[in-house]
Amino acid sequence: GGKHPGALGKLSTEKDIALAIALKTGEYITKYLPGVEVVYTRRTDVFIELYKRAQIANDCKANLFISIHCNAAKTPTVYGTETYVMGLHKSDANLEVAKLENAAILNEENFADMYEGFDPNMDEDYITLSMFQDAFLEQSTMLADEIQRQFRERVKRKDRGVFQAGFLVLYRTTMPGVLVETGFITNPEDE
Repeated sequence: GGKHPGALGKLSTEKDIALAIALKTGEYITKYLPGVEVVYTRRTDVFIELYKRAQIANDCKANLFISIHCNAAKTPTVYGTETYVMGLHKSDANLEVAKLENAAILNEENFADMYEGFDPNMDEDYITLSMFQDAFLEQSTMLADEIQRQFRERVKRKDRGVFQAGFLVLYRTTMPGVLVETGFITNPEDE
């Protein structure tokens, strides 16, 4: 959000789509799970640093962390949904998605200090990051599987799968968490 538009489509930006989906998701949770309190990292078009997103969840002792995004590809024919959990990069493609999402820290002041020298463009830094396995990997994976099932069965979207990758926004959370790529903004139909 704010100064960081995220991935760009022909008609829209990731920051706008992700915010709209997050607000709608929060409304659904509030309506259908009345005992659940929804805490947003943002409700308006502002930039929230990656570490602050996790900090918000940690400070309120959240039970679950959901990070909503739009994916992008170099070719407009790629489409579908993916959900990520914190873990090892199983492929170069997963590493590239993590690099794209983690590049948001370049918009933050003193990012090298806040992320202990982590550089989102350096492959070797992801080796170190991947060593911090999510203590909640099993629960995160179960949620990710359910999200993908809902995309596939309920709304008939292409299910590209559940993957592991080193996302900074998940690395700092102290609860089960997922990063949802709701579709490819670079694909006209997904957009």
